Amino acid sequence: MAYDLAENIAASAFVVLAYTFMIRRSGGWGLNARQIVFGAVMALTAVFSMVHPIHIGPGIFIDARTPLIGLSALFGGPLSAAIAAATVAGYRIHLGGAGMEAGVANALLSFLTGVGFAMWVKRRGVTLGVVSLLSFGFLLAVVSLSTLLLLPTIDLMLKVGKSTAPVLLAIVPLGTLFLGGLLLREQRHHDAERRLGESEARYRLLADNATDMILEMKADGAVRYLSPSVRDILGHDPAEIVGRAPATLLHPDDVESAATAFAGMNPGSPPVTFTHRLLHRDGHYLWVESSMRPTVGADGEFVVVGVVRDVTERKRQEEELSAARAEAEAANRVKSEFLASMSHEIRTPLNGVIGFADLLLGTDLSAEQRQYVALQREAGRGLLAIIGDILDYSKIEAGKLDLEERAFDLHRLLRDCRDLMSNAASQKGLLLQLSLGGTVPRFVHGDEARIRQILLNLVGNAVKFTERGSVLLSAGLLSAEGGDDGAPVLLRFSVSDTGPGITSAEQANLFQRFSQGDRSTTRRYGGTGLGLIISKQLSELMGGRIGVQSSPGVGSTFWFELPLPVAAAPGLAAERRETAASRSARILLAEDVPMNQIVTSSILCKAGHTVEVVEDGMLAVEAMRKGEFDLVLMDMQMPRMDGLQATAAIRQLGGRRGAVPIIALTANALTDQLQLCLDVGMNDHVTKPIERDTLLTAVDRWLDAGAEDALDDAAVLAGVAPVSDTPPVLNLATLETLAETLGAEVLPRFVNGTLAELALRADRISEAESAKAAAADAHAMVSLAGNVGLLELSRIARRLQHACEQDRPDAPMLKAELRDAVNRASSALQAALPALGVAALGVAVETVGR
Repeated sequence: MAYDLAENIAASAFVVLAYTFMIRRSGGWGLNARQIVFGAVMALTAVFSMVHPIHIGPGIFIDARTPLIGLSALFGGPLSAAIAAATVAGYRIHLGGAGMEAGVANALLSFLTGVGFAMWVKRRGVTLGVVSLLSFGFLLAVVSLSTLLLLPTIDLMLKVGKSTAPVLLAIVPLGTLFLGGLLLREQRHHDAERRLGESEARYRLLADNATDMILEMKADGAVRYLSPSVRDILGHDPAEIVGRAPATLLHPDDVESAATAFAGMNPGSPPVTFTHRLLHRDGHYLWVESSMRPTVGADGEFVVVGVVRDVTERKRQEEELSAARAEAEAANRVKSEFLASMSHEIRTPLNGVIGFADLLLGTDLSAEQRQYVALQREAGRGLLAIIGDILDYSKIEAGKLDLEERAFDLHRLLRDCRDLMSNAASQKGLLLQLSLGGTVPRFVHGDEARIRQILLNLVGNAVKFTERGSVLLSAGLLSAEGGDDGAPVLLRFSVSDTGPGITSAEQANLFQRFSQGDRSTTRRYGGTGLGLIISKQLSELMGGRIGVQSSPGVGSTFWFELPLPVAAAPGLAAERRETAASRSARILLAEDVPMNQIVTSSILCKAGHTVEVVEDGMLAVEAMRKGEFDLVLMDMQMPRMDGLQATAAIRQLGGRRGAVPIIALTANALTDQLQLCLDVGMNDHVTKPIERDTLLTAVDRWLDAGAEDALDDAAVLAGVAPVSDTPPVLNLATLETLAETLGAEVLPRFVNGTLAELALRADRISEAESAKAAAADAHAMVSLAGNVGLLELSRIARRLQHACEQDRPDAPMLKAELRDAVNRASSALQAALPALGVAALGVAVETVGR
């Protein structure tokens, strides 16, 4: 029995070897070919086991045909099982004898059981293992025992069953487990090798055909693998670089940055990406972008996997883009300079045209003369509006248009716009009406001038394009977040007319630059076509939107919506400004153009002021040294010494002369140019051509501010050293306006916080390691101090900012002056708050001297 068992085990080994050969060496075989070969091997093994069965008793034998047929179906397939079963059945028929029918049935049932079990495993996705193979073997044993029913006699069936049943129920499951386990192990090993090979082939395909260079470096920097794309990028064969450190290919200027990028790399570190240059085989350098990820290789060693991409073309485009940007910025600067020059050259003669027209209209004229002069003035103002549109559009396009937001009377603004356009409407026989919603707040916070600009543009267009009927200007409240002062409300302004209307096709051209719907409009009505696009950009700049509804033959409605915070009603400061009695002042006018001298001095003299005229900045400085003036009107462009230089010289005089209010007269309306006026110490500016009301408003404002400073010296400067040689510490009018805006409860906290911030920044300036950092803090202090009316501190901060930016030697002295100015500012504010009916500050803030 032991010999027979050994023979069957050897046969099983043969089956395993044959199966291993078939799955490993049959790459070119088809599925049917593999099943036929495996079926033949299993059939021969089954016949061998029938020839050399295991003797378990006198006349009683068992063999391995049943598990072999079943395993043929499980590992080879239905065709393999069919070949094995047919071979076994044929051989059993050949042997003949009493058990022939049972033997043939055994082969057939083993085939059906194997095929059925294999299908069940596949459909259920069962993973073969010990339990499943034992269960399969037990099922085959039961099927084999069931064929004993086909023996000729019951006695023979009982005898054979009694002898073989225990053995079959033990040996067949174990044999199935043994042989099936060997086959399963080979199958899994083969599947693992196949998957590994497919994975390697896939990644090799990716690496070999990637346009980027892929590499693997060891901890010492030597390259362990390099993809073939190195030939296309660097011109080298991979074998030339593998084993070397790629640092030898780096540009000398990039070695340090590459070392920094690799420093501290270890498994788990984030990937590093940097741009550098590598040496091509032909000797030139090209720009590449390297992405390096540290990890652990298959052998457990630390490696760095990198992807290198050629970005030479991208670098070239970036350099071209940078050069183009620089060129565009230079062109924009040239354009700004041209606009500034154009503004000055055109506005200067317009100043004479409009100014003399205003003066003539104030004299005795005949009706015909008055009509001619009025037409002359309106023509000048029309040309001025065109210039204003071009400059406004240029500033908006360059992003240099700043909003000047403050509290204003919205109802009065709407009535003013209606009144301004009523004459033009009445001349065409049009009815111009104003409809003001009952819920529209009277006082709001916003840029009054820009809102007026949009309204006048829309109303002006409506009057221009409407031949008969009416124009309606209306304002209504769309929504409000609350009824308290300071809460934003959404207001809708609309201008409706009974004009010709606008077709849908023409509406698409509106709100675009240089567009007026169609060309006939420009020929008939004139204009630049910039009005609507400027209105659109202004409304969007203020956080709103603009639109139009129109029907041809019916009329049009242009509207815009703006979110505007509700403002408090004007209080003490506003009343003082509105009711301040006009007084005669002695004014110095520095202007080199004779007709401008006449116009400006005539306006001032008719307002009751005394005017002394000088022709250039040098004479203005000399006049200030010798005389006393309440205010200076300074032209910007004059011979020998311009307005900026003259202002700087006057500020150096000290005392009351050095602190005199100076208003710039400039034909340059660009924001950056106007900022220069403030930087040198000017207080305000009036843009040419000079409008009478604009000039007198600016003059009265600064004369009124000077009077307030003189009256309130004792309160404002309490506890402060004499300031005869310095500008005023505090402008009380600014503080009063702030009190009205914030309220008596909030103002002390706001002022206290401002002083604390000023002290902090002054300390940081003292400790600053670089002039750039000090300049940044000084720049911030300019506006911080100005918010609460601290004129002296704001001016010193601006001087310090410029000194730091220009690395001037007087910066340390100005830092010391700044610290003292902060202390004076704190004392002045504490003394001024009680005069406004506000509790004094709870904490005095001083700069720590260093």
